[in-house]
Amino acid sequence: GNRHLHLDGEKAGELHLLPVEKFGTAASESDHTASFYSGVKQRGEISVRRVTSQIFIGSCPRSTQHIDYLKSLGITCIANFQSVEDCKRNCVAGIGMEGNAEAVRGEYDRRGMLYVWTPTADMCSDGRTRMLPQTSHTFACLLREGHVIYSHCNAGVGRSVSAVCGYLTYVLGLTDRQMQHVVASSRPAAFFDFDALQRARPRFSEAFGKDTMARACDDAKFREKLDAVPLASSQITSGTALVRFSIACAAQGRADSRVVVVGSCPELGSWSIEDALTMNKFELDCHSADVALPVGAWHQIEYKFVVLDGECVRWEEFSRGGNRRLEDVSASDGKSIMLPVARFGELCSDEKQRKEAMAVIRPCTKAEEEVGRLKVPDTALGA
Repeated sequence: GNRHLHLDGEKAGELHLLPVEKFGTAASESDHTASFYSGVKQRGEISVRRVTSQIFIGSCPRSTQHIDYLKSLGITCIANFQSVEDCKRNCVAGIGMEGNAEAVRGEYDRRGMLYVWTPTADMCSDGRTRMLPQTSHTFACLLREGHVIYSHCNAGVGRSVSAVCGYLTYVLGLTDRQMQHVVASSRPAAFFDFDALQRARPRFSEAFGKDTMARACDDAKFREKLDAVPLASSQITSGTALVRFSIACAAQGRADSRVVVVGSCPELGSWSIEDALTMNKFELDCHSADVALPVGAWHQIEYKFVVLDGECVRWEEFSRGGNRRLEDVSASDGKSIMLPVARFGELCSDEKQRKEAMAVIRPCTKAEEEVGRLKVPDTALGA
């Protein structure tokens, strides 16, 4: 027989999303993983795929050269889901991991990379169920701080995939089908443990759901309000694009506080508070400002939000240091850009991550294809 086309109403925009199928007959998780894992191990490779600008999935590093390679990709945090025995059998060669699974931590420390190890049993749905709630929350916190995460187990097919799936569904609110398309588009070998995801969801909701839902509601409410505010299109001149900055939860409820944007270009005050761009308050604690910025200097512009409360000047501080950067690659002459709603002191908002994830599966125009969405090829680095 043949497969039958069934449209069950799951859509992304006007695009119908069918379940992601595997070629041929259904295989067990062991069969699904074995050939991919064996090939990567025999060749001494590390197989890496990028899901969003801040999330990678892949196999375990087997040499210090592999760790250097991950560093070169801009990865700042390693999330390892191998068990102790996995680490000893599938280890970074020449550093003593065969006897001490923790030996790899020093390699990451020396390179300034955060190492988060969550030992999880291989091919065990119960183990993934226990791992998912805390890991999904941890991923959210790390990504908001601006970390770039590499999620790995042995092959980068089961446990590491589940961790990313939990974040995409529990925190960002993607449906299972949307999540499946986002992950499979970059990691075709992925195994999806929907049973573990379903069983872990109540545990995540009990522990972290209140904060997650409040954030999602706030994001939706602020975005709806922002969309109703007319853009200051009269500011646009030749060679510029109009940018809307917006931030929530900055003044912490103080009605007399002001919020400004200060940055590295003259339009943002050249890091001078006196010349900074003043934001308009349209809710008790949500602020926005429109400004025309030069398109050619887009990637060179850095900025921060600052709260002015009487004599008190409160700058954003990030745990990883540095400043915010303008990163929207679709900026072009005469266009308007709505940046994601930011949160004070968080480098990356959930809205930005959600927008990136959904951009993977939504239909795009020819112009958007030419500008380029997230373009990162599959990478396999030999030993």
